[in-house]
Amino acid sequence: MEKVEGPYYLLNDDLVKNEDGGSYPEFEGRTVYELIRVQDGIAVFLEDHLDRFFRSAAYLNQPLPATAESIAERVYRLIAANQVGEQNLKFILGKTAKGESVLWIFFTQSIYPPKNYYEEGIATSLFHIERLDPNIKLVRSDYQNAVLQERADKGVYELLLVDGNEEITEGSRTNVFFVKGKELYTPPAKAVLLGIVRKKVFEICEKRQIPINETAIPVEWIKEAEGAFVSGTGNNVLPIAKIGDHLIPTLENPIVQAIMADYAEMVRIYKEEKKH
Repeated sequence: MEKVEGPYYLLNDDLVKNEDGGSYPEFEGRTVYELIRVQDGIAVFLEDHLDRFFRSAAYLNQPLPATAESIAERVYRLIAANQVGEQNLKFILGKTAKGESVLWIFFTQSIYPPKNYYEEGIATSLFHIERLDPNIKLVRSDYQNAVLQERADKGVYELLLVDGNEEITEGSRTNVFFVKGKELYTPPAKAVLLGIVRKKVFEICEKRQIPINETAIPVEWIKEAEGAFVSGTGNNVLPIAKIGDHLIPTLENPIVQAIMADYAEMVRIYKEEKKH
C-alpha cells in the first residue's frame, strides 16, 4: 500500500481529504508513475516530468484524463492545500476494475540524502538485476522489494545494476555517470530510465563543453574511474565515494564538483522564475 502523507490528495480533478482508514484507488493491471520533488513550494522541473509521464502513459496505451496544463494546475492546488515546502509528489495512472482511468496525485514519504553525503560521497554496491522496460516508470513491487532488501543487506545508499553482459546500466533509483580524463561516460539512453536530472546533466555539460559518451560500461571500468556520481529526483547530483570495496576519488574531481554546483544553481534559477 502506498504511503500517502498530508491532509489531502487528488483523484483526477477532485481534492480528497486523506482520512485514517480512507479508501485509496485500487488499480488493475499495470500502472505508470512519476515522482516530482517539491522545494520551497515549487514542483521542480514539472514540465519535464509531465512530458515523461505522458510518454509512459502512451507506452501503456492509457490516455491521461487531463492535459499537461490542467495537471500542473492541480499540482499547485495540492501543494497549496497541504502547505508543502519540501516533499516528493507522486503520480500514479491506472485503470480500476470498472476500466476507468484514474490519475492519483499525492504526497509521499520523502527521505533525502543528508548534507554529508554530498560532501563525503556515498557507498554503493553492484547488484545483478535487470529492469523490464527501462525507459518507462512502471510500478513493479517485485523489483522494489528486491533492491530494498539488497541495499539493507549491503549497508549501502545505492545499488548499481549490472546486466547479463556484466555491464553497469543504472542505479536502482538513479542514473550513473563515470569520469575518465576530461570526459563523462554513461550507459546509452535505450538501456536506462531517462531521468530528469540526467537530462539536466547533459544540458550542463553541453554549456561547459564537457564531452558525454553514451556507451556500455563494463564492470571492469570501476578500477579506472577518476570520478563517479548518480543523479535522480530525490538525490540531485550525488558523488560516489565507493563501489563495493573500490574507492573512487570523486571528491577530488573538478568535473564532478562543477556539475554539482551548476545543477544546484539551475534548480535555484528555476524556483526563482516560478515564484514570479
